Amino acid sequence: MAEEALDQRLEAMARAVCEADPRTLDQRRADALGAIGHGAARLVCGCERPDCAAADQASSSTVVVHVIAHEESLTEDTTAQFDGQQPPGPTPAQLREMTIIDALSDPRPPPTGPANTPPAAIMGGALLPAPLLAATIAGSATIVPICHPGNTSPQPRYTPTAQLATFIRCRDMTCRFPGCDEPAQACDIDHTIAYPAGPTQASNLKCLCRKHHLLKTFWGWHDKQHPDGTVEWTSPRAQTYTTHPGSRILFPTLCKPTAPALIDHTDDPLDNALRYRKMPRRNRTRAQNRTQAINDERRANQPYADERNRPPPF
Repeated sequence: MAEEALDQRLEAMARAVCEADPRTLDQRRADALGAIGHGAARLVCGCERPDCAAADQASSSTVVVHVIAHEESLTEDTTAQFDGQQPPGPTPAQLREMTIIDALSDPRPPPTGPANTPPAAIMGGALLPAPLLAATIAGSATIVPICHPGNTSPQPRYTPTAQLATFIRCRDMTCRFPGCDEPAQACDIDHTIAYPAGPTQASNLKCLCRKHHLLKTFWGWHDKQHPDGTVEWTSPRAQTYTTHPGSRILFPTLCKPTAPALIDHTDDPLDNALRYRKMPRRNRTRAQNRTQAINDERRANQPYADERNRPPPF
């Protein structure tokens, strides 16, 4: 029943655009599924005519997808062939009427060719061909340049600036704990050498998901970070693991070495072997804390609600 309802919904949204929409029905159905994911009630028509009634139905969305790409990929001019699109060339009926010589001597070039620029990468996800990026995303996406910090000096605070945090997340792409693929935008930015003994700079910062951040801080894991972002891990049982930044293959310029981290030995962090004793112990879960806060707020607002709902005097 659910699949049938979804199929009918996609069909209705795909057919709600005007006849001048250049997309095929399969393409409109695919775009309709994306529109549902963004919370839209209707599919925006692609005819680009100012008098089209379905051309201005876009709604705001809270969905954010982080994509890392080379700057030249944003203007890739290779023709992109989308799913459901009829490739240019002779129709099946024309092919049946053509001779072998006519088919082999067709002077038309292939409809698509290899891209001229490297693909983009969805952070923590799959690859995105550059022609598809330029055709569907680059024109409407928010572009944030990634600045390599080079040999800049450490920042005089615990929390890195937005520019440095963006570089760290794009360099790592995922959690840097061995075997973890949590996307970087959902991770904490961890100081390899605990602040303030360890500086706030690229060679001392990496992405760790909350679970592995706590595991590293309180349960005896040791890590050593190199200026190129490589991290060497040592488990409590002295087993060693090495993890590399996720951008090492597609975006190697992000892995260029940065200024080495200088340790302030006058303010040594707490020994990792003793940190487990300091691990916070919760009496209630986060969900219980949130429920309690909501109940407290409702209790405080109840007198105002009673006053507002009091019936008028007769």
